Amino acid sequence: MISSLKGRSVEEWLGVVLMTIVLVLLSAQVIGRYVLGWSFAWIEEVSRFAFVWSVYFGFILAAEKDRHIRVSVQLSMLSSRAQKIALTLADLIWLAFNAIVIWFGVIYIADMFSFPMVSQTTGINIAWIQLIVPLGFLLLSVRVIQVMIRRWKHDEGVIDTRLDD
Repeated sequence: MISSLKGRSVEEWLGVVLMTIVLVLLSAQVIGRYVLGWSFAWIEEVSRFAFVWSVYFGFILAAEKDRHIRVSVQLSMLSSRAQKIALTLADLIWLAFNAIVIWFGVIYIADMFSFPMVSQTTGINIAWIQLIVPLGFLLLSVRVIQVMIRRWKHDEGVIDTRLDD
């Protein structure tokens, strides 16, 4: 079991921790509400925040392993070099999109810090929760660039996402 824990990325650990928080909080809420007759409104809100963050870490992890959703049947018909060129072009378009999301996300978060919107049950500024959007796309971009470098350096082709590792 210890060997399966080694070699995990930070995103994977954060995703697991956040999903564990979601599981524990929602289980406590269900047990508290239906068994003990009490509930806390903040539990649902915090679990929602943790779930959103875990989803972002999940898609960063998918990009790190080059396992994100893509149609690859047409790429498998190309030569190895043509595959790498097509994947690199697609990744560059993806990075341009990420740059737009990061840019406007930072502007949005700056506005949210200037004009705070506070969570009703926890009292925290929603900007801290929304920060995952530009942060997530920034980390995603880093992982996409790492995959592009790895693809050219180690002569990796298309990864068939239908198959398991």
